Amino acid sequence: EKVCPKDAISVRNHRSYIDLDKCIRCGKCAKACPYNAIVHLQRPCAASCGMDAIESDEQGRAVINQDKCVACGQCLVSCPFGAIVDKGQIYQVIQSILKGDNVVAIMAPAFMGQFGKHSTPGKIIAAMKQLGFFRILEVAVGADMCTIEEAKDFLEKVPTGQQKYMATSCCPAWHSMIHKLFPSEIGNISMTLTPMVFTARLMKKKYPGCKVVFVGPCAAKKLEAIRSDIRSDVDFVLTFEELQGMFEAKQIDFETIEPMFDLNEGTAAGRGFAVAGGVAKAVEDLVHESYPDMEIKTARAEGLRDCRKLMTLAKAGKYNGHLLEGMACPGGCVAGAGTLLPVDLAAKVIGNYQKEAQTATPMESPYRDKGHELD
Repeated sequence: EKVCPKDAISVRNHRSYIDLDKCIRCGKCAKACPYNAIVHLQRPCAASCGMDAIESDEQGRAVINQDKCVACGQCLVSCPFGAIVDKGQIYQVIQSILKGDNVVAIMAPAFMGQFGKHSTPGKIIAAMKQLGFFRILEVAVGADMCTIEEAKDFLEKVPTGQQKYMATSCCPAWHSMIHKLFPSEIGNISMTLTPMVFTARLMKKKYPGCKVVFVGPCAAKKLEAIRSDIRSDVDFVLTFEELQGMFEAKQIDFETIEPMFDLNEGTAAGRGFAVAGGVAKAVEDLVHESYPDMEIKTARAEGLRDCRKLMTLAKAGKYNGHLLEGMACPGGCVAGAGTLLPVDLAAKVIGNYQKEAQTATPMESPYRDKGHELD
């Protein structure tokens, strides 16, 4: 009774009773009870949801509050019963290929290692060609373009006082979380397009009439792709898990398949977008190329609960002048709902893939717009 902050506990007929209408499930009573009579249980999906979007209906069944949900997919991978699924577009992609469309696959930076230890970039390209894809490009190319734009955006607005701080724009769930919970801070999000959109528009321009499929780790990208200002750029979204299903259906064996050419168009900085901290580091390093003595203060958060804390402090003025990076998935994109590899191993593989890049900085990217000088 004494530790409950909401006076939800009373004694009835010599027994403690919890008023569930008052209870906020803080767990203080469970810690204080010397008899361990109170057990603090939480559904795995609810525990994983950083937006507290998993609620219960009048019969105690779990429901998703769509007004809170940002489609990060963490509940999907945490549900032990497989009761939550996202909408797949495998059928639509296959139909587009069979129809004769030039279907271009753009691969998110987190793709390395996702399809097994034998799945080198050259073998992945060969496998995707067998599936019928017309062209394969790594989204690290778009990440490089995003880095250039966000660096320009930061330099133009934050040091000059036009914005209190700048939040990166790459993670759609982080972006959506700010819109839902911190609408007054929307003006501090970078207006830069995401790497997916940069890459998709590049392919649409190069191959008029083509269909673009984003292949990545993220469930939230499916929501981003249906936005009215983006749906003409990205036609379909597949997760790594869904692409693996296509490989298995085609009986593709990565151990025996002959590799084709490698993916050498993304820089080390662009490939680093796959792990937490990679976006902010890429922007910071690029600014320092032109202004080596400029101090760039950064702060980042992984997981939506920590992202909410970061934005609460930013709204209170604690991060003025900072570049803020938010990743909805703990560990970054390598921990997305559509991944197949353990997070720590995936991050290690990405680090090695960065070292293999032929170029280090976005300013060396062959796709860099000559007008994107940091002046």
